[in-house]
Amino acid sequence: MKIALLGDTAFYGKFCLKYGTPKKILEKTADVLKHFDYVVLNLETPFASDNAKRFGNKSAYIKSDPENIELLKYLGVDAVCLANNHMFDFGYKSYNLTKKILSENGIDYFGVENKDLKITICGNKIAFSGYCCFSTNPINASSTGVNPLDYKIVENKLKEDQSLGYASIISIHAGQEHINYPNYDHVEMARKLSLVYSYIYYGHHPHVLQGVEEFNDSLFAYSLGNFCFDDVYTNKSKEPLVKMNENNHESAILSLQYDSSKLTGYEFIPLFDGGVCERIQKDLILRRISEYSARLQDDKEVYNEKRTQLLNAYLQSRKSKRDLNWYLKRLNYNSYKIIMNSYQNTKKYTKLIKNHL
Repeated sequence: MKIALLGDTAFYGKFCLKYGTPKKILEKTADVLKHFDYVVLNLETPFASDNAKRFGNKSAYIKSDPENIELLKYLGVDAVCLANNHMFDFGYKSYNLTKKILSENGIDYFGVENKDLKITICGNKIAFSGYCCFSTNPINASSTGVNPLDYKIVENKLKEDQSLGYASIISIHAGQEHINYPNYDHVEMARKLSLVYSYIYYGHHPHVLQGVEEFNDSLFAYSLGNFCFDDVYTNKSKEPLVKMNENNHESAILSLQYDSSKLTGYEFIPLFDGGVCERIQKDLILRRISEYSARLQDDKEVYNEKRTQLLNAYLQSRKSKRDLNWYLKRLNYNSYKIIMNSYQNTKKYTKLIKNHL
């Protein structure tokens, strides 16, 4: 049995049927996915109407036109993870619409309202569960929304899967955006959880590729990068808040091979901007994955020093584009709430993750 896992997926901009030509972009990828028994991706955009109202306090909101459900069907997607920090960008109405559209079109979902997914194909029993880390500043990470990443909950889920004879795939939305090294907290968490039961760490949110490692009969892919993602805009500027660059365009399908509910092999299929790569670009992306993976074996202090350098360089590049007008536009109640929510989420992150490491 072959399973395909894909990264951050947002059907808007050029990846929207109304405004772009996504089927042309994704044609070769769709052909590759036909050879898999089960296809899963992280659906980052809720389905919402044109006049949907924004929900909560955020700097960026993204959504997808309902007709883009056809893209999931075109790609042969069987299930999506909804545990991410954009699922409630347009509130419960949009969230409920998303679940309704998925169900009506025969696409399973997991990662919300304590919902997991257990499948049996060709004698293989596979369990999917999804969680959103407070490091991503999610809206409504709770029992009525996206599943919060809580070390003890994941630990218990692994024990449950083991008792029922299921192989575990844990979908985790976590980390720092645009940085190719995962938070070391998440590396330590992934390794510690593998002492409970072997599993697949299926990572997303950073919007760039990160390393992969085998540890204690488990496989950790900390971030598969952007599968489909366009520039992100806000109503505060004509310029994009986040403009996709080469690093953001590089992604990969994680192909998993199972036999009798045991992982027997895996490989990465490189993608660029949603499409299958040519040979030279494919080799380059695989080489980069190998380089990111090698860094995971560095001493913790050395690793964190290198990661901090990357993070500081990224933050400095963002700050260099801001002028006085940028700051004046953000002197409002919404910005205050964003800061306060971030503070509260940091406390939750410490309680649910760091205190268990």
